[in-house]
Amino acid sequence: MKVQFSDDECHRMFEAVIDQLVALDLSKADRATLRRWRSDDMTPGSPLMQRLALRLNEEIQISHNRTEVSPIKKPDWV
Repeated sequence: MKVQFSDDECHRMFEAVIDQLVALDLSKADRATLRRWRSDDMTPGSPLMQRLALRLNEEIQISHNRTEVSPIKKPDWV
């Protein structure tokens, strides 16, 4: 099975996480820094967002590969 998120889907996930962080009890400067990072660097289609999407897809695939059951089973009497 292969799960692949598009850049736009990753951006929406990123936005949801940042919105939750901004809602926390942070200082004004910290909230402004998060918002600035989101609006300046992590825009849809930016190289950083493309790298995030690539890395996210790689990690999901690695996690899935680890959970697959091996066709070779160790006998329970060993």
